[in-house]
Amino acid sequence: MNAKRIIFGAGGTGRTIAGVLQRAGLGSDLAFLDDALAGAVVNGIPVLGAVLDYERYEDAEFIIGFGTSYRRERQELWHRLREQKCGFFNAVFPGTYIDPTSVLGTGNLIAANCAILPNARIGDDCVMCVAATVDHDSQVGDHSYLSPGVNLAGGVVLESGVFVGTNATILPTVRVGMGAVIGAGAVVTKPVLPGQTVAGVPARTIETSRNKA
Repeated sequence: MNAKRIIFGAGGTGRTIAGVLQRAGLGSDLAFLDDALAGAVVNGIPVLGAVLDYERYEDAEFIIGFGTSYRRERQELWHRLREQKCGFFNAVFPGTYIDPTSVLGTGNLIAANCAILPNARIGDDCVMCVAATVDHDSQVGDHSYLSPGVNLAGGVVLESGVFVGTNATILPTVRVGMGAVIGAGAVVTKPVLPGQTVAGVPARTIETSRNKA
């Protein structure tokens, strides 16, 4: 198969990406690469081989569909692909509101009912799940993951590799450090340090990880 768009991982995030692309009329020439499912067909889309088989598809563009359990692996794969000058594409649900003054990187999933408002910036290899909102002038660093219903208020800064849990809210101008984790339903009112895990209303520190993946 001469796949033109390849999704790494056929789990939940990968299948969400596939659904977004199919809804946008971009489902042709689409394939997965997944170590555990090589040779299978998932939701009508073939799994052509394992992840590292991507080198067979020199003319394809890629997007990483690894979920939250594989945050480190997706970053490592991203950098490997970048070093080899592979191309990436975005999967954006049709009708998503993206203000024309905002900046969207590449390799991102923007799912249904999301909004990216004026002068916001989304980096590379990010995930915005259903109904996530990035308000005006906010910045989302590379490899960050916004779970369903997340709300970033105006002027928020997420450094790289931040995970934000379902329905969490980060209040205006708060900065969240690299590799931090925000618990589901949290309301973040003050800066979060790199590698820190916070949860609750208002959010308080649970732990600080040495691993800022």
